Amino acid sequence: MEAVGTVVSKVAVMLILIVVGYIITKIGMLTEKGAAEITSLLVKIVTPCLIINSLIGAGKDLELGSLLLAAAVSALAMGIAILVSLFCFKKEPPEQRKVLQFSVIFSNAGFMGLPLIQGIVGDTGVVYGSFFVVVFNLVCWTYGYAMMSGGGLNVKTALLNPGVIGLAAGLPIYFLQAELPAVIREPIGFLSGLNTPLAMLIIGSYVARVELKSFLTDRNIYKMAFLRLILCPALYLGLLLLLRPEQDLFISSVIQASTPVAANTVLFAVEYHQDSRLASKTVAATTVLSILTIPVFTILAQLACGMLG
Repeated sequence: MEAVGTVVSKVAVMLILIVVGYIITKIGMLTEKGAAEITSLLVKIVTPCLIINSLIGAGKDLELGSLLLAAAVSALAMGIAILVSLFCFKKEPPEQRKVLQFSVIFSNAGFMGLPLIQGIVGDTGVVYGSFFVVVFNLVCWTYGYAMMSGGGLNVKTALLNPGVIGLAAGLPIYFLQAELPAVIREPIGFLSGLNTPLAMLIIGSYVARVELKSFLTDRNIYKMAFLRLILCPALYLGLLLLLRPEQDLFISSVIQASTPVAANTVLFAVEYHQDSRLASKTVAATTVLSILTIPVFTILAQLACGMLG
């Protein structure tokens, strides 16, 4: 019961921050331009700092094999979601089909996943979660980019995304156990600490910009939410039971696989002239519903680890 209470309390904290983001957007304190600027700050500055800070605080227990396994199971989660998406929404117009399939594939593994992992698993979990973010970015800026833009693979952008940069800077520090001076370490820590509050405020802002009535009349939203929040994480959890990774990796990756639609779905839809209104609905609807589903999958992962152990 203690584990259940921990998960629920962490999700409740996220919900309160999301509600604050909703309110300040509704009263005009957080504008659409401001939300876009904060999102850019989170992606380009805060995320790399969070990854580096996690590697600084992770201790000496993680071996290269464990980190490679983290990357492998992250790729497995993405692969499952891609396969599921290929069989869905075939009859929709292209600008809607692309958004819906993108929404099924890409979860909010960074903005929402990493703060939850930090609270439930700790620094070791965030290190594992960082590899999920890197794999997410690689797939997002190759497969996702090609799907939404209609162009070719953007390999350069995939290899120079903030997640990869954060790992490239943090891994040498981790493996060499380098002791950074406080004048460098503390700013990195302060910036990484911005991830949870700012990310949740932005998610609340997305929720505030979508009319409630539009959720109730769009059947594709329900179908997409089922695939993103229930089917994909359930399939992934089942495969992890066969692979049996260690506990922190198991729980961390399940949390990230069960998070709602990625916030950058809206950014991609706007940038590549797809249905941005539908993209906003997918982010908002799954974020609200994930308050119910994430605790369930987190608890199932914890119970599974207990049985396997």
